[in-house]
Amino acid sequence: MKIATKPLLLLLLAFGGNLLAYAQEDNWGNLNNQAVALSRQGQFSAAIAAEKTALQVIQGTAASLPLDIAGIMSNLGWLYSTQKQYTLAESFLKRTLAIRERILGQDHPDVVNTLSQLALVYRQTGREESAESVEKRAAAILASQPH
Repeated sequence: MKIATKPLLLLLLAFGGNLLAYAQEDNWGNLNNQAVALSRQGQFSAAIAAEKTALQVIQGTAASLPLDIAGIMSNLGWLYSTQKQYTLAESFLKRTLAIRERILGQDHPDVVNTLSQLALVYRQTGREESAESVEKRAAAILASQPH
């Protein structure tokens, strides 16, 4: 065991520690892909578990990108809404929206997608006025986009 560990440690040091970041990125990416596949099979609880693990891994990665984190949070928001866990869905979608607005700007198509998901959660919880407000904002963004 010590013989196998020493070459790996030397390899890690030779790459300045970046090998670990690559391994972590590959891990959260695989977990995210697994979650997507599970959700397509209707295995939503397992998909949520995989996405939650992916989120933990990516947040623990030094090289994590906020938009990657937002993507996982968006997936979790959708998955929780499919399970009628609307409070959790709303929380993840609001966090996703904040990240995307800050990085991409308030008029980006990914912001529209998140607003649409959030509007659905509002409708599913009987908050029609909130849903309409968010939908109007999404429509205004789409109308301002060049065709």
